[in-house]
Amino acid sequence: MPWRPIGSTVVKAAAGVALAWLVIWLMAAHSSSHDIVSLLRFWIFGITLPGTLLWRLASPFRHNLIEDFAAGSLVGVSVLILVYLAVAPLGGQRWAWLWAAPVLIVVAVVPTWRRRCLSRVERPVSPLTAWLVAIACAAPLFHIGRYRIANPAPYTDARSNVPDMAFHQALAASAKYDVPLQAPYVNGERMDYHYFWHQFTAATSWATGVDLTDLIYNIGWIPLLLAGCALIYALTDRVAPGSRWAGPLAIAIASIAGTVDAYPAVRLPAESLINYDWGSPTQNLGGALITLLALIGIDLLRGRSGPGTWILFLVIAAAASGSKATVLPLIICGAGLVLVIRLLYGRFAKGALLIAVMLAGLFMAAVVVVFGNKSSGLAVRPWITFAKFGIYPLISQQTDASTLDHTAMWFSGITMCLGLLLGSAGLLVLLGTTGRWFRDPGMIFLVGIAIAGFGASVLTDQPGGSQLYFHRTAIPIIAALAVAGTWMLVFWFADRRSGLLVFVSLLGGVGATAAARAITKANPGEGRPFLTPDGHLTGLITPWVWTIGFLLAVTALITVLWKLAKRRGRPTRIAMASFVLAAMGAGFFLPVQAMTHTPVVDLGPLADKGPLGPSSTQAAAATWLRDHTAPNELIATNAHCTTKNAAGCDSRHFWIAALSERHVLVEGWGYTNTINELVATTGLSSNGLPFWDEQKLEDNDRAFTTPTRDNLRLLKTKYGVHWLYADPTQTIVSPKLTTYATLRYKTPDALIYELP
Repeated sequence: MPWRPIGSTVVKAAAGVALAWLVIWLMAAHSSSHDIVSLLRFWIFGITLPGTLLWRLASPFRHNLIEDFAAGSLVGVSVLILVYLAVAPLGGQRWAWLWAAPVLIVVAVVPTWRRRCLSRVERPVSPLTAWLVAIACAAPLFHIGRYRIANPAPYTDARSNVPDMAFHQALAASAKYDVPLQAPYVNGERMDYHYFWHQFTAATSWATGVDLTDLIYNIGWIPLLLAGCALIYALTDRVAPGSRWAGPLAIAIASIAGTVDAYPAVRLPAESLINYDWGSPTQNLGGALITLLALIGIDLLRGRSGPGTWILFLVIAAAASGSKATVLPLIICGAGLVLVIRLLYGRFAKGALLIAVMLAGLFMAAVVVVFGNKSSGLAVRPWITFAKFGIYPLISQQTDASTLDHTAMWFSGITMCLGLLLGSAGLLVLLGTTGRWFRDPGMIFLVGIAIAGFGASVLTDQPGGSQLYFHRTAIPIIAALAVAGTWMLVFWFADRRSGLLVFVSLLGGVGATAAARAITKANPGEGRPFLTPDGHLTGLITPWVWTIGFLLAVTALITVLWKLAKRRGRPTRIAMASFVLAAMGAGFFLPVQAMTHTPVVDLGPLADKGPLGPSSTQAAAATWLRDHTAPNELIATNAHCTTKNAAGCDSRHFWIAALSERHVLVEGWGYTNTINELVATTGLSSNGLPFWDEQKLEDNDRAFTTPTRDNLRLLKTKYGVHWLYADPTQTIVSPKLTTYATLRYKTPDALIYELP
């Protein structure tokens, strides 16, 4: 009947409409309708549409529209980044978005290309899958977005100041004008960093007219996260083809679950996307691009590609090389594992070798050009990760921070790994089915990426704990592999109702975790891995016993009920599948619990130990500078610290450079190349180190506290300062300053002067 496909299309379209409604609702919390329309219009017509056309031209297959639009969006992002980098030295930053025009024109006028781009998909998704994918993608958007809504709008309340986001905004402001990228909060300091996301954000701001604050804090992260999550479905479909539930489950595990926590009183490190994608926008881009590279890499290694696929792979890899430093090394390791295993079987993987060689060349070029031959303190220090994260600080008996408690490291490592392993328990299936997937270079490739991601995070160390981003970058691939392992078990049943087993087992895992945590919480001492006064540890093991015990009980119950219902499958395989699914379901308990409660943001009273700005009036003053100064005019300020306390000055003060989009002589000095090198050589915290040029800082601050005509002339002639931003909440601002400089803007907590 003709009505059946129409009804199916309507149901699938309804899933897209529901997801779009959620996106717009989240965007509308702190942004205007004009900005939302401008951004969505640019993403649809300036990124997704031309990117999808290129994706369809390069790919010989038409799998489904979810894959086409998700991959096409990231192809568009990659091309925009490379075009922006190419035209920026010529002063064409504001016109980089015009790359889309020739793509659209050529596809429209070349008949063979037009027919290829308009061809029908080969395996359209079912209505059920469409809704499952929409729900899975909505979960991380809602989880992150609802907390953003609960917080004050950016730069309106000093208590909700987020220095790291102001840092990214300052770099994006530099990307709008500077070649190469600078650290604008310390004038003259070049920034060696994975800054391609900042170039992309600058290009988006030029194309849409949307303010950087809105892009970075409110709305810019949403389309990128949505495309990355949808692409996890496509990646999972490569290793679990035809499954209705595998792709959505992989999205959910990667985005909100993936870690089982048995301790009610202590939170283990959670590695799902919701925990870092908003606070680390470079990871939001890097995680999406590695998923796309993995997707294309599978097709290349399986021989299901054409020349255009190789070109597209190289283009995306070039964009990924400076988007996140962890991406290309993991892809290279994945290709390397394919080479090794193929050689063990007496075969030579030419495709894997070509991938490894191409990407190694790109990575070495990025090390020189983007990262300036600097490692930012990254060093090989095995197992130190377990002393920095997890329960180590709660159980360590060492009072000297320079001495490690190896027993505490063991406990910390075991609990972290156990939580991660249960949350992605499907990986255990791969250990017992090597004879099957060793014949598939695509699976070997993904396994290599997963091993490299986790291995690098526990074998290396970085002063800021950034070694964890190796593992975080591999999370989408790990989730796809975990679900693929589970799919293998369920596929063996050959039962049409196996999807019911999947749902019930996941739900049972959530219930098992809730029961175990309730019992643990009810027993004093359990779930509290603290040292007792006599030096003994308590509450470390019992919470895991309860959790695993309840998971086994759920497994036994489901297995019995399944066989009583006379469904297909051996009891052992049913039990294995049920346990694996229940364990992965256990990781959903905490995020689902959080989403069912209204977020309460308690900012507390404003004090010296809390953030020192910006208030809404201080932010308005910095924005006034952006609107009334030229991009090459330099600012000096007396504001250097986000907090002041007994430990000293936290120098992550970036918001004046971020909001004014101008260079500042010396604002904050955290996260600079110089500070990173000092941290690497001294081992001290980057947030407490003093500024390295004492004379420059003294000349800068003296102009505010004890101004004279000579002091201000020195700032003007020696350093090139045009404007002063005085913050009375940081230091005393002398009233004599108005004698030697013109007061142009005044609020109770911000004064702006122009030097004569």
